[in-house]
Amino acid sequence: MAKFPAPKAKRIIITFHSLGDVDAVGGAIALSRALGKKSLIAAPDKPTSAARKLLDYTGTPYTLFSDLKRAPGDFIVVLDSSSPQMLPHLAGIQPDLMIDHHVRLGGEVVAKKVINDPSASSTCEILYFLLSPKDKISCIALLLGIIADSANFKCATPSTFKAASDLLSRSSLSYSQLLSLSHAPEAFTERLEAVRSCSSVSAERAGEHIIALGMAKSHEAHFADILTSLGADVAFVGCEAESGRISARMRDTLKGRVKLDRIMFDVGKVMEGNGGGHEMAAGATGEKGSVREAMAVCRKLAEQQILASEHAKIKKIEW
Repeated sequence: MAKFPAPKAKRIIITFHSLGDVDAVGGAIALSRALGKKSLIAAPDKPTSAARKLLDYTGTPYTLFSDLKRAPGDFIVVLDSSSPQMLPHLAGIQPDLMIDHHVRLGGEVVAKKVINDPSASSTCEILYFLLSPKDKISCIALLLGIIADSANFKCATPSTFKAASDLLSRSSLSYSQLLSLSHAPEAFTERLEAVRSCSSVSAERAGEHIIALGMAKSHEAHFADILTSLGADVAFVGCEAESGRISARMRDTLKGRVKLDRIMFDVGKVMEGNGGGHEMAAGATGEKGSVREAMAVCRKLAEQQILASEHAKIKKIEW
């Protein structure tokens, strides 16, 4: 892979998607350190608790994008997303560079230059090969991003392990110490909303697999994770807040057979919004009143993909 195309601008603004996760923030930390004092990290809003823990540990300052006084000639780098719904702070702004690992299905924010590798486990994996970092802080930040977005290497490739091995050796930490850095205890509100949301859950059978659907008033992604840990092969959790949101999660029992990113891309259209993400973790946002209809579409599309894969498997065996 080519090296990072270092811009000659006086100031480089590094930003990422709303509710920046460890992959986005870890990548921003490493990239900012590589670019030096002329770079700054500008978050669209408050990063996740795990990402804030990483920022605190590395002593990395950041500002809100809305507090910036942008100047002509600023070079804007966007990490870990190309979705307009996830990048509302960039409305009317064309980024100079976008580095992302999500599948591009159409309707993305258009940047002047794009580095996109859907085969990578994470944006941090892409940045490892672009930056070849040597300092301890950058290595820790990138490795934590890889661990988080590869779901503890469940979505890893040989390139992922190559990057992780080198980063771990340069971090001067053990793997268990690294995991403790990224661990953020569940907030009381997350636990409370998860328990309250249990009464909304329905489960349907698709072949030998379980599709779970539920509604939450908040923390829908957290609840979707819980449903898969309880036994659902695929979980969709809707939320009707200021806008409509659906989070989708999947166990690795269906990896390669169900594509949540493509399902949520189609569901985003139903919601008159936008959707996408990863094969095993994705989401969609749109009109508040569209969630119930969109949840039915989620179930239908997931069922179609599951049954189609099982039918193909049976036919292959019979042949």
